Amino acid sequence: MAIKANPNPSHPGEILAGIYLAERDINQTDLAKMLGCTHAKVNQIINGKRGITPEFAIQLERALGTSAEMWVNLQAAWDLHVARKRLKKGAA
Repeated sequence: MAIKANPNPSHPGEILAGIYLAERDINQTDLAKMLGCTHAKVNQIINGKRGITPEFAIQLERALGTSAEMWVNLQAAWDLHVARKRLKKGAA
């Protein structure tokens, strides 16, 4: 029996903003300072215009007490979702 992929995964930036920042009352500027990166980078990730790299996942792990694996897995699920949509459009 094959495991089905989530048909509509969320971009990891949506999860970052909706769960981790909102629940901890952290804004994008504060997160950027915690991570030692630019506000623009955090904003691009939150708005789904940029992915989470393994290095950034480790930074999130350290700053938020999450696991880097979680962020990398969320990004992989999103990347697969986008690739499937792109290939489906090309096959139509």
